[in-house]
Amino acid sequence: MMRLAPLMLLPLLAACATQPSQDACPGDFTLTNQSSRPVEQLYAGSDRDLLDPSVLPPGQTARLRAQQPLNTRLRLVFDDGRAVELGPVNLCSLPRVVVGPGGIQANPGGR
Repeated sequence: MMRLAPLMLLPLLAACATQPSQDACPGDFTLTNQSSRPVEQLYAGSDRDLLDPSVLPPGQTARLRAQQPLNTRLRLVFDDGRAVELGPVNLCSLPRVVVGPGGIQANPGGR
């Protein structure tokens, strides 16, 4: 029975290998504003505005870093006070966030 124990661990080890750890993912992501309104505030799993002290105008992209990127909720506030949310989202797997007329999308990164 001792020989079966290591084999039983293989699926568990494989599952762990596919999930990035907090240490392996620094939390870098991009936010592209394809909406017609400036984004004034962005929150990614914390109460800290990642855009402060600036805003993200329409057509612009910002490189940002989330402190808790693995299972975070994104909240954006436009200059007119309207807010949209997305999440929970894994920014390690989906590091390209796009704000459009219909809301927010997170997409895989591409080089």
